[in-house]
Amino acid sequence: MPGPASRVVYLGLDGATEAVLRPAFDRGWMPNLQALWRRSATGTLWSSEPMVTPVAWTSFLTGCHPPTHGIHEFHYLDPVDRTILPNHAGRIRVPTLWDTLSERGHEVVSLGLPMTYPPPDVRGLVVAGSDAPGLQWAFAQCPDFGEEILRDLPGYSHKVLWKRRPRSLEELRAVSRRNQEVFRAQAEAAERADVRCDWTALMVHFHNLDGIQHRLWPYLDLDETAEQQPEWSVEVVNCLRELDRAVGRLLELASRRNAAVIALSDHGFGPCRALVDVNGLLCQAGLQRRLPYGTRLSYRVRRLRDRFDRWRRRRTPDGTARRGPRSIEGEVGCDWSKTVAFAPFGQLCGSIFLNPKLVSGSSAASRVIAEIIDTCRAAEDPETGQPLFADAFDVAERYNLDPASEGLPDVLAPSTDGYQAMAKWDPFCRSLLRPDPNLPATHRNDGVLAIEAPGIRPGMRLDAELPDVAPTSLSILGLAIPDVMEGRVLDEVRDQSRVQTTAGTPIPNQSALD
Repeated sequence: MPGPASRVVYLGLDGATEAVLRPAFDRGWMPNLQALWRRSATGTLWSSEPMVTPVAWTSFLTGCHPPTHGIHEFHYLDPVDRTILPNHAGRIRVPTLWDTLSERGHEVVSLGLPMTYPPPDVRGLVVAGSDAPGLQWAFAQCPDFGEEILRDLPGYSHKVLWKRRPRSLEELRAVSRRNQEVFRAQAEAAERADVRCDWTALMVHFHNLDGIQHRLWPYLDLDETAEQQPEWSVEVVNCLRELDRAVGRLLELASRRNAAVIALSDHGFGPCRALVDVNGLLCQAGLQRRLPYGTRLSYRVRRLRDRFDRWRRRRTPDGTARRGPRSIEGEVGCDWSKTVAFAPFGQLCGSIFLNPKLVSGSSAASRVIAEIIDTCRAAEDPETGQPLFADAFDVAERYNLDPASEGLPDVLAPSTDGYQAMAKWDPFCRSLLRPDPNLPATHRNDGVLAIEAPGIRPGMRLDAELPDVAPTSLSILGLAIPDVMEGRVLDEVRDQSRVQTTAGTPIPNQSALD
């Protein structure tokens, strides 16, 4: 009878979705991933609420849902001075999977995973992801390893490459070559980390798969949004092929180390019908008043001041532009004397705050929150009648916490699949919905999961949530699961005729996927 796995390799396929993987398999673009899928239990991995990078990957890393781990968006509102700040690993309220393994004497290798900056104090090598303010900061936990990678692998990058849809074939080819170089460097960095570290868990996060789908979806020829431009499609497919080759190298590494393999995404993908102006919706409902024409000077001045502050911080030895505070007044151009609700940040979710200067007292707050929720739930696409928000809820009520003390919105309204709620919007634009040619695709709730481990049942269909991965991983390793983890062990994929033991003693309430 096989024992538990001694190691696990994680393939972080950001935004991977069956809508892309299945055609890619059928067309022969990704043979290594296809082979992994054939020998694994596979299925749907449901994303977080909202389904955005920091929330989703923190849910994976902690085995907890957002109310427990404390990360709810890319940003939060400082409860003291009410400035907008980026979320970071230091705000995660519970131990992570890496913390748990390290505390038990195991080493980890984590390359490029979001929400690992500032770097955790764990055994092994942790290289932060795109939320690190620069590459030197990404290697802050392991500077010696960073020197080796920067010297020998100039193609390594933690940056998001696909920041917009390419404007020309030449630009597409240039970014495509750079992306392929990054995928190759990520795989080689993992192989070099393997030489340095006797790891139990090794994670490589391929963030730029997300950007490929965001910006280049029509060239994948998947649905009615397809654009028949063969030269463009070739470059997109080249990126997918290079990603698959990088995955193949990691699968070979896993085989040499007798490691289990878990491939997962933080969300799925699909066509984006339109962006949704959250602040515009609040204006239509009479909950916010835009600045009248001729009075926007203070708003523009504040925005310029914020940008200047970021420019100045970028030039300090230890400062960065992205991680400094931003003012609410510089993000939302409205008449604060007549605005009771506003969304200073957020994408794929309405993150709506009450104006404390106009809304005071629990009864008044409850009335306004109820009105906001009704407004979001009633919002529809006038052409299709489809709801723009999948839900809208009172954060204090659902999460049983005080949102103001934690810098959280009073109301969260996750987007319906196919729509992307946005706080950042041109104040001169009066349209509530706006198709964005620069964003032909956006997130969906249904990500993917594949598990190859000792005793696994290939072909078994999974239906899991992101917090299930961490406890299942520990079960695969034959390790006890911390009480704080809220996810479940995916016992349905194991051979039920076997009972895993450690030193002859059954592990209570959990079993390795043997």
